[in-house]
Amino acid sequence: MTTFAVLSHRDVAAELGHLGTWLEARNTRVSRLFREDSLQIPDADALIVLGSPTSVAEGHCQTAARQEIELVASWVADDRPFLGVCFGAQALACAAGGSVRRMDHTFRAYTEVETEHPNLEGRWAVWHEDAISAPGEAIASLPHADAAFRVGRAWGVQPHVEFTSDIVERLARAFGVDDSAWRGLWESLRDDEDGHECRTHRLLDEIFPD
Repeated sequence: MTTFAVLSHRDVAAELGHLGTWLEARNTRVSRLFREDSLQIPDADALIVLGSPTSVAEGHCQTAARQEIELVASWVADDRPFLGVCFGAQALACAAGGSVRRMDHTFRAYTEVETEHPNLEGRWAVWHEDAISAPGEAIASLPHADAAFRVGRAWGVQPHVEFTSDIVERLARAFGVDDSAWRGLWESLRDDEDGHECRTHRLLDEIFPD
């Protein structure tokens, strides 16, 4: 049985959503790790790093975020399967020689990315304040940032593949975001929950083929 280590915060941005349904369908063993406890990764076959309100952007990266970049760098140096989602993708970008910059606004949308990769086509839930410049050539992009890239067996994906409409609403409430800033994302995702889950599962099947 494949063991996945999943690193997140304990309370905020911790829900697995569509990622969780994929892990259940694959009959995997999941080890949940929380940034508030430790950055020690146990023995696992694959590592998934989820989003965070902290930042690895130039001029905004604090000590804990630098430690996480080092952890990701060590993991991918051994060419082990890895998926970074949003903050996790940004940490991977920094670890692999790319860069991350702070934008002047938070981007929230249910939108298509520009790509020729079949498993990245369609609409995705995007919520981020920091923009990736990928190491090497990106495989998907948004008008303001790279959206997906690969480094060996490691993938960085800016869209929140795990998001459901319920997760969006809970995050918005937790961060005190004005309704007008997140309601459009929530409504669009609510109307296409099955489609978003299907695209997420198809992409995960490619990222973790075994």
